[in-house]
Amino acid sequence: MITIDSESLELKTRTLGMRIFQEDESQSSSYLSKHFWIKKILGLSFRFPKLKIEMFRFVDVLPSLRSKKEITEHFVLYLLNENTETHNWIRSLLRIVLRIPPIPFFFGIGIQAAILKTSGNFIAGKNFQKAEKRLRILRKKNSVFTLDVLGEAALSEKEADGYQKQYLEILESVDSFAGSETTGYGVCPFVNVSIKCSSLFSQISSLAKEESVAILKEKLRPILRLAKKKQYFVNLDAEQYDYKEILITLAKEIFSEPEFEDYPHFGIVIQAYLKESKEDLIRILEYSKNRKAPLTVRLVKGAYWEYEVIKAKEKGWDVPVFENKNETDFNYEECAKILLDSHPIILSAFASHNIRSLSAILTYAESRGIPKRDFEIQMLYGMGDSYKVVLKKMGYRIREYTPLGDILPGMAYLVRRLLENTSNQGFLQNFLSGRMDYSHLLKNPKESIIDAKLL
Repeated sequence: MITIDSESLELKTRTLGMRIFQEDESQSSSYLSKHFWIKKILGLSFRFPKLKIEMFRFVDVLPSLRSKKEITEHFVLYLLNENTETHNWIRSLLRIVLRIPPIPFFFGIGIQAAILKTSGNFIAGKNFQKAEKRLRILRKKNSVFTLDVLGEAALSEKEADGYQKQYLEILESVDSFAGSETTGYGVCPFVNVSIKCSSLFSQISSLAKEESVAILKEKLRPILRLAKKKQYFVNLDAEQYDYKEILITLAKEIFSEPEFEDYPHFGIVIQAYLKESKEDLIRILEYSKNRKAPLTVRLVKGAYWEYEVIKAKEKGWDVPVFENKNETDFNYEECAKILLDSHPIILSAFASHNIRSLSAILTYAESRGIPKRDFEIQMLYGMGDSYKVVLKKMGYRIREYTPLGDILPGMAYLVRRLLENTSNQGFLQNFLSGRMDYSHLLKNPKESIIDAKLL
């Protein structure tokens, strides 16, 4: 084990982070740059937090509205209420104007079109065929992707069979994107598909773990067989805490079956906001050591924080996630070090838009002598595009998490992504609002935890 001076590592982390920020600034400082206007619009939204929340509520309910008039009525209900920051005269004027026929009808058409256009920035298309053009643009930009079928969970076995069919259809359809690149540990396929376990079995339950695992294995085998035949990557995606043990057990058992045990292109997700994430990561590491081919771990911070906190407090359970964002950020860096220390026994994909987190990971990887192409950085489709440009120029492989699906389930995804990236504690908000300079954004989360305890 190489001994690394922590002070020197921290200095290099902040230096790299500052370089990324400065490079990003040069990418997005021009009025002609798309990145410039995206940042301006997002920055404007942070000035009106109440209006922003009402907008998200409106977006969430939009798919259930049946007529253009209903769309306009709900727009007035949510965005023109007294709790928002809208000026009284604007609110009053719009309420009057939006009652005059046929304005409500045409206004509803315009609002629906605008929301659908916005969702297209985060959701690549209804299916692979609809998304193919955008995926080709990603490849031209030297990005690869992981495809995700939208939908939180199947509500019936008929729906679960439909999700399974969609995954199989994707794997059958993406041959034009087939290919791979050579890395220090072998090849890395361009085609990568993420699978939610709850979409494959409508009765999945932590109270029936063995049954859930057994049925999920039956549903997964055709998908894994097709992926192996075509040399594509399949990742088992993380969801609610309730399903964590099912996911880990499923991965360990099915990836150990004789027909899959030597296939190198399987992966699993670890969520760093879970207090048990380090222990789970070590379990996966021990398993990967004994497998004939290493697994890939996608390290994420987690997208169900509010759900987990509310549910745990409602039931009187211990909250399974860190309740302070700095603790999650610190744990993310610690888990990343475990992964990098284990290279190439386990392969790594780091999913984050937080430049402090990424700088710490990239600096540590360099100190361990791990080549830039032996791991990858993952970011959401439609988010942080200017950062992607900078990191690719530095020689890192970027994979974009790219959702496919209808707008109805897509709205839940869209709202969660927008809330996640505009939260009051969020890195992106602090950056865009200008409330913190770069040095504060690059502060070690461990220092922030200590400072908070001293207050």
